[in-house]
Amino acid sequence: MKESIRGASLVVLLIAICFGLVSMRPSFSSLVLEAALFLFSLYALVKAADVFTDASVHLGGILGLSHLGTGILIIAIGTSAPELFSSIGAAIEGEPEMVIGNVLGTVVANSLLGIGCGAMIASYALTVHKDVFGTQMSVFLTAVILVLGSLYDGVLSWYEGALMLVVLVFYLNDAVKNTKGIDEGIATEIHKDNEEPHSNKNKADIAGSFVLLVVSLAALFFSGDFVVSSLIEGGTLLDVSRAKLATTVLAIGTSIPEIATAIMLVRKKKVDALFGEIIGSNIFGLLGILGSISLFGSLAMRADMLIFLLASLFFMFIITSVIMNDRHINRIEGVSLVSLFVVFTIQLVNL
Repeated sequence: MKESIRGASLVVLLIAICFGLVSMRPSFSSLVLEAALFLFSLYALVKAADVFTDASVHLGGILGLSHLGTGILIIAIGTSAPELFSSIGAAIEGEPEMVIGNVLGTVVANSLLGIGCGAMIASYALTVHKDVFGTQMSVFLTAVILVLGSLYDGVLSWYEGALMLVVLVFYLNDAVKNTKGIDEGIATEIHKDNEEPHSNKNKADIAGSFVLLVVSLAALFFSGDFVVSSLIEGGTLLDVSRAKLATTVLAIGTSIPEIATAIMLVRKKKVDALFGEIIGSNIFGLLGILGSISLFGSLAMRADMLIFLLASLFFMFIITSVIMNDRHINRIEGVSLVSLFVVFTIQLVNL
């Protein structure tokens, strides 16, 4: 809890700095200012997501919720919080292309960089459990097909988004009930890393965790808006497509929690949890974020970029499936995945 309080204090300071930078815009509009705003707000976004996750775990422990149930939800939602709130910020700013670019770009980054970096730093070949490969990848394939089918005409409408959310609810409900799809070790590990003695399950503990949740959620909202705002202004100054910035710079930034968690899990030799975390986060991004935001207005993107992103999404799924098919991912395959992301980024920038 003390660590979470320190983290929340840092987040509040970062948000205050961001407000200060925004207030300077009328008299000092420059690329340096927007770059500083982006870096500070992105750090606040990632740190706020971390505080939100810790507070959720702590509150779940106090209330006696199961490690597995809260763990799955925290993995799905907690690590995707930066992506979610930056997408909300883009929607508020009236930038649907940034929403699609951010989500699809983050899914590609999660898969190629998350699994790739994990395989590169591991001193052993990553072994994929058959249940993780079968169950999780089947749901991931369903999510990919839903996104491809919904966006084939260039527009994601509210009823298509509602269908995505229905599928997500069934997936989360099944995941909480069935330990086959997700390794219970990750849920236990998350609780263990954040656990404090809960002998004094008093109102002060609950109130403290609730305050941290509220503060972190507010910080996620503001920092997400600042991140998008800085990219919009920066894109205008550089004369670069905002959607491209969202798909590259923002997507990599919002993938940091997933990549960092993947590296941590490799070091702790919790390989099943690594794949569960990456694939689960991708499923939540495709179904949860695109689905929920489309309820408030249709999402669209210019044809050439959308076709490239959808093709990249499908190609990424095929490549990761082929690599995972033999149940082992070695360092060379990890390097290949990271290299593919570099190629993806270069091709996107040159569109």
